[in-house]
Amino acid sequence: MRYSLRQNIAVEPVIAGWYAWSYLLPPQTLARFVRNRFTPIVESYLDDPQVHAAAVRQRRMHGGPWIHAYEHRDAIEAWYRDTAPWRERLGELFEAIRQLEEDILPRHHGECLDPVYEELPPALAGRVEVFYGRDNRTPDYRFIEPLMYASEFYDESWQQVRFGPIEDDAREFALTTPMLEYRPDQLLVDVPLNSPLLDAVFRGGLTDAELAELASRFGLTGDRAALFTSYFEPVKDTLGAPATQDAEDDVLDYVGHACVFARHRGTTFLVDPVLSYGGYPGGAENRFTFADLPERVDYLLITHNHQDHMLFETLLRIRHRVGRVLVPKSSSASLVDPGLAGILRRLGFTDVVEVDDLETLSCGSAEVVALPFLGEHGDLRIRSKTGWLLRLGERSVLFAADSTNISPTMYAKVAEVIGRVDTVFIGMESIGAAASWIYGPLYGEPLDRRTDQSRRLNGSNFRQAKEIVDALEPDEVYVYAMGLEPWMGVVMAIDYDESHPAIVDSDLLVRHVRDKGGSAGRLHLRRTLPL
Repeated sequence: MRYSLRQNIAVEPVIAGWYAWSYLLPPQTLARFVRNRFTPIVESYLDDPQVHAAAVRQRRMHGGPWIHAYEHRDAIEAWYRDTAPWRERLGELFEAIRQLEEDILPRHHGECLDPVYEELPPALAGRVEVFYGRDNRTPDYRFIEPLMYASEFYDESWQQVRFGPIEDDAREFALTTPMLEYRPDQLLVDVPLNSPLLDAVFRGGLTDAELAELASRFGLTGDRAALFTSYFEPVKDTLGAPATQDAEDDVLDYVGHACVFARHRGTTFLVDPVLSYGGYPGGAENRFTFADLPERVDYLLITHNHQDHMLFETLLRIRHRVGRVLVPKSSSASLVDPGLAGILRRLGFTDVVEVDDLETLSCGSAEVVALPFLGEHGDLRIRSKTGWLLRLGERSVLFAADSTNISPTMYAKVAEVIGRVDTVFIGMESIGAAASWIYGPLYGEPLDRRTDQSRRLNGSNFRQAKEIVDALEPDEVYVYAMGLEPWMGVVMAIDYDESHPAIVDSDLLVRHVRDKGGSAGRLHLRRTLPL
């Protein structure tokens, strides 16, 4: 008998006690989030848990600085006390960055920066480069990222995974609550996120002896080993082959949110992977789950570094299936724009390629082109974002993600280079969160409310999306990446009704495309599309 992980068992990644996503992996950004976001949340909770309890009972408050496991004060207080050494070490790095940004660099106004290297705090000495902007007066800096990962501030012993069953499509918002064992069916395991042991878990097909050995290598004994074993079920055949379509068929499957699976002449692609679970009653019908993926995903395409497009939980689960990962080229190595390639390599992906604007790659039976991606990042200098154009034989498909058409002539100029596009996927969260919702802990000083509200994480509104469509002249337009799927609640907090601007704007775009004779729709759950 062989065993594989049950379809409804989530394996949630954890860094320093928090739900892991891309800004928690580099030590310099982790230090900022721990000091500026997580510590205030926990201390507020310990001071008055009932305030948090009252907040999370209100749907409109989700996504705010509230601990959802409000009934577990003793466990959270013990964890917070036990992890003080982590915060102390990261606090040294936080203070070094603060000193560089607030004390050292502001003293320089155009003169030689060589003396700065003598002043650097030990935590940053030898690990940053300082320079002037083009005005020759404003100093700035970048991290030498490989040396940051090699430092004492990047500690894989702070990494864990939490096993536990999923019983419903809807999931609790995870980004503001410590990841502890709150239920008897949850199991927190100490393991680096790049460990091959996780590939063995997700690959499955384990004998009794192999399953017992895996539990032992995770350091599990007794009841904890028995709980780990209970997450697996007997299987007759290898899981993972598509259940409803021949492995050789060309297909374009909308998976949910911004995730799309494509197969063309045997070459497989997966864009912005966020997949749902299966194996429990009452879930949405015909949803695309991990069990629907083929054994091999030749190319994984990531548009940008937001948690709903680069979800560690999905990435780790499919890592053993993935060939090459394509990511947008990064250039700044700053607090707000850490390199995606470096993050993915430290997640255990070995074949990661950065692609620059309008660069074309041959990928099996297809071509992939990186297109410019503007907006949606709070006017910060963030280079790690791209739209992906997939040329599948005679057809072309654009995954524009949350690109905001704030430069109305750009897509017309892009069209002059790439020609018309047959199918366009575009996000239309036309009023997104304030920029501080993601980037606030990374700011040197908080923005005033008016400024913060003006720099929102918007996708295109109707007018902007219409101009994209009119420039590219597609036959098909699909609005996606709206956070409509219930499982997106783990990292998003959006509550739509029919009057919400994103719903109104996307309805207008669908009508505009149909009036021009094209096909259009706002996607939700799974949908198989023409290819």
